[in-house]
Amino acid sequence: MEETIRSTKSQIEDFKESFIWLDMVDELKNLALLAQIEYDLVGEPHIDDDGHKIVPNSSETLIHLGEIKGRRKAVAYFLDIPNIFLQILEGQKNDTTNE
Repeated sequence: MEETIRSTKSQIEDFKESFIWLDMVDELKNLALLAQIEYDLVGEPHIDDDGHKIVPNSSETLIHLGEIKGRRKAVAYFLDIPNIFLQILEGQKNDTTNE
């Protein structure tokens, strides 16, 4: 599948410096921090919303750790999207000059 980037290199670079992107980066980093805190607490007994003490078993713990790892990978990907776009544009530019 061929990627299509509609933005120009300068538009992407401007976006990376925009306040909206910086706000999004802050929110994504906050999400990553919360995931790290949650990761550190996985497997610990906790109280559910109804006030019952929950002691997770090993399979529940492993599944939960996998979910957290997936969230952290997604955050890392989202934070890198502008750079990925720039790499795609660079690759398309190189393909054009090689033809």
